Amino acid sequence: MRVYIVLFIINIILLSACQEVATPTQQSEKITFFDLKSFFKKEKAYLEKLTAFKKTVSINGVTEEKALKTLNLDNELSIFIASDINRPAWSDKYRVDSIYSSKNQLTSITYNALDESLKTKNIIVDFENNTASKIAIEKTTNNAVAQSKQYLTYTVGKGYTIQSEQTLSLSDTKTIIVNVEYN
Repeated sequence: MRVYIVLFIINIILLSACQEVATPTQQSEKITFFDLKSFFKKEKAYLEKLTAFKKTVSINGVTEEKALKTLNLDNELSIFIASDINRPAWSDKYRVDSIYSSKNQLTSITYNALDESLKTKNIIVDFENNTASKIAIEKTTNNAVAQSKQYLTYTVGKGYTIQSEQTLSLSDTKTIIVNVEYN
């Protein structure tokens, strides 16, 4: 009888050890703020269908312009996606302000960082007909070697601009502007 009890306990232990435990990647992410990742995933699907882009790159005022048939969208949009602030640890790190029209339609949401250590300082999402129409993002990075500011603007159906200002220790400020237009 005692052997059966021991075997029963061992079986319970073994069966409970085999239970699947949800990992953070398996759990659904809680979306607290505007979902930049999903927004740009949809935009990427739209942009992949286009065949005409005009890309202008300016480095300290020296400009080059190219007409392109395709873009590496994963690379091009990665800076916008990396600005996503939907992390559980940041749910109380941003102040949120919303503006509504007289018809009670959402026209704008602004997220401002409350913690200076966060790279994404603010995000402004403008809406038309309850759909995001323009996104503006400000990011900064400061360390002992360099200071960097980035201003990102994405306008649905038109294009985007990425402006970076970088200052290295003992060096002049370098300004890079990337502008992409499409129809």
